[in-house]
Amino acid sequence: MKNKSMKEQSGITLVALVVTIVVLLILAGITIMYTMGENSIFKKAQEAKNKTEEAIKNEQEYMSQIDNMLNEYINGNTTKEETVADIVNKVQTITKIVKDENGNKVVIPRGFKIVPDTENNDIDYTYSSDKKPCVQDGIVIEDEEGNQFVWIPVGEIKNKDNTTTTITLGRYTFDTTNGIPKLEQNADNYTEIVNIKLENYSYDIQELVNGDTNTAAKNLGNFVTKTKINNGFYLARYEASKGIDKKVKSQANKEVWNHITQPDAAIAAREMYNSDYIESDLINSYSWDTTIIFIQSYSGNSNYSNKTSANNASIGYLNTGKSGDKVCNIFDIASNYYEWTTEYSTYDTKPCITRGGSAGHTYSASVRSDRILTDSVSYISFRPLLYIK
Repeated sequence: MKNKSMKEQSGITLVALVVTIVVLLILAGITIMYTMGENSIFKKAQEAKNKTEEAIKNEQEYMSQIDNMLNEYINGNTTKEETVADIVNKVQTITKIVKDENGNKVVIPRGFKIVPDTENNDIDYTYSSDKKPCVQDGIVIEDEEGNQFVWIPVGEIKNKDNTTTTITLGRYTFDTTNGIPKLEQNADNYTEIVNIKLENYSYDIQELVNGDTNTAAKNLGNFVTKTKINNGFYLARYEASKGIDKKVKSQANKEVWNHITQPDAAIAAREMYNSDYIESDLINSYSWDTTIIFIQSYSGNSNYSNKTSANNASIGYLNTGKSGDKVCNIFDIASNYYEWTTEYSTYDTKPCITRGGSAGHTYSASVRSDRILTDSVSYISFRPLLYIK
């Protein structure tokens, strides 16, 4: 009996020892984890040290800015606000709001620069007579790949003679004799259906608001809201061309991207940019008509809506930027190729709409033409727009 009791005690002691060792190992592991692991005490201490140093640095910079502001105030100096002219040809690292010399707002997206007035790129900034870009000229921006867009201002525009011009974002028709515009629909009412004359007929015309349909604008309401907040949007300077990566380009002297259906044009335009600060889409009727209003206000041609490219019949279709139809630094609204839009007709068999002129035809810059959804022909191209989110 005594031997049996000793064996049982020995067994219990061994189990206790094993349990103790396991517990110690667990504790050791926990200790190592908290001292050496991802969330270790040492790492947390280092992070706290870094944040403290960063806070001290930020505080020093802030105090330095306060000192500079006080010195400027005491000495009667003020900090010069950056203007459009100050940032020409400088790639922006952040999306920046600036004003031209007349006080008009322009928003330059991150990664873009304002292209200067030079003979080589066919950009003319003549409004102020000193080659400084003003919104009346059609300010051209360019990304790192060379794609160019023109700023289309919306709202009240301040002119150099102290007058103002108001451009309302909307859908218009234009008198076929003198080009006088008629506002058919303010863009604020984009969900409504209006009756607009389409060539020789009148159809209910609308902009589809169902973002799941490729024929529709990606987010028409967002475009309208953001354009009004930012006082403008960007229009591709050229009709679309296709790069070697088969993505949309807006570059000079490139082969125009035609033989594309309206849904595919919409998809391609949307995929041109995908970021948290800009949105690209196929041009809609509001941006097309408002661009014509802008052109007629500042190009010197108040009847541009009736311009056609019939005089180019002997030349035929050309590469981007080659037709000679350049107004406010924008090419080929009235010529070269018809262009797909997201405008929609309730005419059952031909629900899609193209805009603008085409080489050798008498259709004008403002014309609406009905098309079938799957038209993929040589004389139809498209043009993306870009707006700030």
